[in-house]
Amino acid sequence: MKRLRTFLMNGLLLGASSLFMRTVSVVWNAYVAARIGAEGVGLFSLIMSVYLFAVTFASAGINLAVTRLVARELAVENEKGALAVVRKGALYALSFGLVAFVVLFFGADFFAVRVLRDARTALSLRAFSVSLPFIAVSGVFSGYFTAVRRVYKNAATSLIEQFFKIGLTVLFLFILSPRGMEYACLALVLGSCLAEALSFFYLFILYRLDRKKHMTGKGTGTDGKKPLAAIAGIAFPIALSSYLRSGLVTVEHILIPRGLQKHGADYAEALSAYGVVHGMAIPLIYFPLAVCTTFASLIIPELSELDTGKVYGNRYICYIIRRSLKFAALFSVGVAGIYLCFAGPLSELVYPGTDAGHYVRILAAIIPISYLDTVVDGMLKGLGEQLASMRYNIIDAAVSVALVMTLLPLWGVSGYLVCVFVCEVLNFSLSIGRLYTVTGFRFPFFSGVAMPILCIAGATSLSLLCLRVLPTMGKIPLCIVAILLSVLFYAVLLATTGSRNREERRWVAGMLQKEK
Repeated sequence: MKRLRTFLMNGLLLGASSLFMRTVSVVWNAYVAARIGAEGVGLFSLIMSVYLFAVTFASAGINLAVTRLVARELAVENEKGALAVVRKGALYALSFGLVAFVVLFFGADFFAVRVLRDARTALSLRAFSVSLPFIAVSGVFSGYFTAVRRVYKNAATSLIEQFFKIGLTVLFLFILSPRGMEYACLALVLGSCLAEALSFFYLFILYRLDRKKHMTGKGTGTDGKKPLAAIAGIAFPIALSSYLRSGLVTVEHILIPRGLQKHGADYAEALSAYGVVHGMAIPLIYFPLAVCTTFASLIIPELSELDTGKVYGNRYICYIIRRSLKFAALFSVGVAGIYLCFAGPLSELVYPGTDAGHYVRILAAIIPISYLDTVVDGMLKGLGEQLASMRYNIIDAAVSVALVMTLLPLWGVSGYLVCVFVCEVLNFSLSIGRLYTVTGFRFPFFSGVAMPILCIAGATSLSLLCLRVLPTMGKIPLCIVAILLSVLFYAVLLATTGSRNREERRWVAGMLQKEK
């Protein structure tokens, strides 16, 4: 019960901080969109497509490798071995980060002109390269804190990084944006780079203090080359798969504006449409995903320890999987219902004067599958099935590229939306099938999916009915009031219709109680 309570409390803490950060991020994106326009958002999204591939190369699967190996060393009380994993992991990450820096810094002009076909992106790509070594090594310390169940330190670092990024970027936008769109994008990049560097130093200090306080140095230690070999054994196969998938995703993002141009839009219109979908609608859709992403990352060390056979065994693994998936389903179905009902006014509130709401309403239908896929992905990684997970992600990305090339010239943005739906369903089907094959878990479909759909339909209907009889709320937007009422009614309906049974309520209450 203690480990379950620790898991839940870490999840609540990290989930709350992630939601807060996502809220800040959405508000920030709205500010940036208003400042640089849809075309500027599209141009920055193009820059990010190459940068994210560079980040993937620099990270090289190190976060997952450190999380799994530190968790396993601590499961057998070998603290020396855990610290050796961190040291070797930092060297491993730094080498990849430096290579990524050199390639992106000196190849910025090539990527800008030959790949993105927009010379305005070169300056931003070169500036982004400086952050890559910091990001790579930060993943080591982040993986350590996840493994030792002190994720609040990751959360604190992320919060500090976000606020530094916003403050610095506002300053740079004030200085550079009058010089044109190229320099407005550079302002966004410089703010991110400096924030990443500060985040690294803060994480490093936290790690040193944590090691001094919690690590006594007990254990047998490991051979000097063994931790590096173990890290490479986990990280390198993941890295190769990640490179292929990330490369395919980058190709997909580069092809989207080109496909829209073939459909009949000029370059500025194609960038604007790309910016609305990828820079506005999709971030809004994935805003609540922070909750599922948090539990997906936390469940990796839990299942890694359980998978060693030392704790509880396969029956308990199935119990954790079933419970986690059901709570993820309750959450994601509720989010989908709220977005379907309030996409228009919510999008107008965040991105006024754009047609983001139209795309948000369409994409809302895929939320339950996408959110559950995130949780399933974390479970597969925790059970040592990370290669299967990456294989499915590569298949997903390859199909996506093929569909983008085929459908966008024919149907424009509608073709891209079809691509998103097909690929999300494909990835989830493959992942959930693999999880079932490995564990044999059983998912309660009626209480986990059917009843929540009925509950959120009733909750949103009741909230709309209440708005008709409530007095005006002054300066508080009505859509916010409606969403809060929907969340309240949804929770009540779930509790009263049996979607959450008595045993599940006792399970959660028991984890929240103090250990006796």
